[in-house]
Amino acid sequence: MHMIPAGSAVERSLMNVREGDVIVLKGYLVDVDHDSGWRWRTSMSRTDTGTGACEIVYVESISIET
Repeated sequence: MHMIPAGSAVERSLMNVREGDVIVLKGYLVDVDHDSGWRWRTSMSRTDTGTGACEIVYVESISIET
């Protein structure tokens, strides 16, 4: 999964996630387009593999559960 933070506070929280943490994310699956024509498409399936199989998530909030 690739994460795009909605702001600097979300980015800091994402950077604090460690292996084994249980997290709750709120956001959206997104596609990314650049003016140059470059595109990055999110996967819409949890069972695909290989190139193009990654989900891209625009993260609006995150909490690390304790």
